[in-house]
Parts: sequence; C-alpha cells; structure tokens
Amino acid sequence: MVREVIRPQHTNLTINIPTSYIDRDIEFIMFPLDEQVSKDEIKTSKSLRGVFNQYANKLKIEQEKDAWKQHMIDKYKND
Repeated sequence: MVREVIRPQHTNLTINIPTSYIDRDIEFIMFPLDEQVSKDEIKTSKSLRGVFNQYANKLKIEQEKDAWKQHMIDKYKND
C-alpha cells in the first residue's frame, strides 16, 4: 500500500506507480484532509450478522448448537 499526503501547486499531478502494481487493479482516492465530512456522508459498514436470520429454520437452531461436536463424535467413534 502506498499512501502519500501532498499539497499540490497546480491542477495537474503525475503519479509514479510501483512496479508491483503494474497490470493490477488499483484505486486512487483524492480528497482534501481539511474538508469536514458530515456523519450522514460517511458510509458505515454493516455487519452481516443476522442478515440471513429471515431464512433460519427456528426448529433446527437448537440442534445446530452442538452439530459440529456431534459430527466429530460420529465421524471418529469407530477409530
């Protein structure tokens, strides 16, 4: 990752790209550091926790609690 803070003196800017970035997708973001951004403009990342809750089978949730443990017991009980 390359991060550089500059104070441009002209409207044109030349960027030297590291060789390791050649033929790869890169993202260039430009914004003034002194600009005030309102909280409404900031995108908050949402957690995926609970996103699929609408698809959950409520009858199986209790069984899922120990499902991995039970699977391992069943898988290795003959060894």
